Amino acid sequence: MGKKLIIAAFVALFVISCSTDNDSTQIVQTIPEIADLVTVIPDSKFDNISKGKYVGIFGHHLDQELHGKIYINAGLDTRYKALIQLVNGQELNFVGKKSFKINPDLISFEGEMGSFTIDFTHFRKPKVTNVFIKDTDTEAYIVLAKSTRGGDPFVLLGSYVDSSDPAFFGNWDLMTSQVTTQATPFTTTLSGLSVSGTVVTQEIVALTISHTASMTPFTSNSPDDFDTNTAIACAPVGVMIPTTEPVIMDIFVTTPFPLGDVGDAISAGGQTSMINGVEATWSLNYTTEINNPLGPNLPETYVADDCNTILSGTWSWNGRSGTTTVF
Repeated sequence: MGKKLIIAAFVALFVISCSTDNDSTQIVQTIPEIADLVTVIPDSKFDNISKGKYVGIFGHHLDQELHGKIYINAGLDTRYKALIQLVNGQELNFVGKKSFKINPDLISFEGEMGSFTIDFTHFRKPKVTNVFIKDTDTEAYIVLAKSTRGGDPFVLLGSYVDSSDPAFFGNWDLMTSQVTTQATPFTTTLSGLSVSGTVVTQEIVALTISHTASMTPFTSNSPDDFDTNTAIACAPVGVMIPTTEPVIMDIFVTTPFPLGDVGDAISAGGQTSMINGVEATWSLNYTTEINNPLGPNLPETYVADDCNTILSGTWSWNGRSGTTTVF
């Protein structure tokens, strides 16, 4: 009888142990996972540590299909994940793992379409290496910025080409500083009806340019690389830009139709930037197609610094000149 009691006690302990293990596993599995990495807003407690959200630019110097925006979840929900939204509409997903033995801030990301490594030690400027996507034999590149103060930096993707030499081309991408965010109310007329909303602006602080001859892009991010915006008066009708710096804008309509985000724009006229040691002049003033509930949508538009409509942005550098277009 005593043996039976002892056996029963061991069985009970085993059952409790298994139950505890299962409960523990269940707890881990039910940690809320970020449903939408693009729209998630990180808590300000992540502003000054390596954990948080990062956004940026992904590209390849030879393949313009391998070009897009990247979003990184660096431990916001204890997980490490990445999403690349390519300009062709394809999405690439990656899962990150820590390299505890080497550096706890070194994360290796892997997915069906490739892999890359990010060192978050210097979290203001994380270093990305070994970016190999699909079947390419050469590295792609990733440039990141941290989301802080309850918002993301704006990223604008573009391309360029020499007007006289189609073999001279690459990516022409711009990124802003979220710290410079300003929200300015506006009122304009659309199809005879008064429409109101808010334009959110961020100042451009980085220009990243790739070229077919180099795997490493050139990034211009010195304050001296961006001049007073000469096309400030060419903003969409009724929209006021609250700074003299070149900006990227997000346009929201709230009255009389709660349309939300209806389009984006960039106002960067009369710019000079040092590119690979040579001064470049460029101008890129562009507004995406604007949703119009009263009739046909307003078409996407490029304008010159004098506000006249043109077909693209423009640039000149080292005896060459050409066009820039926005994706």
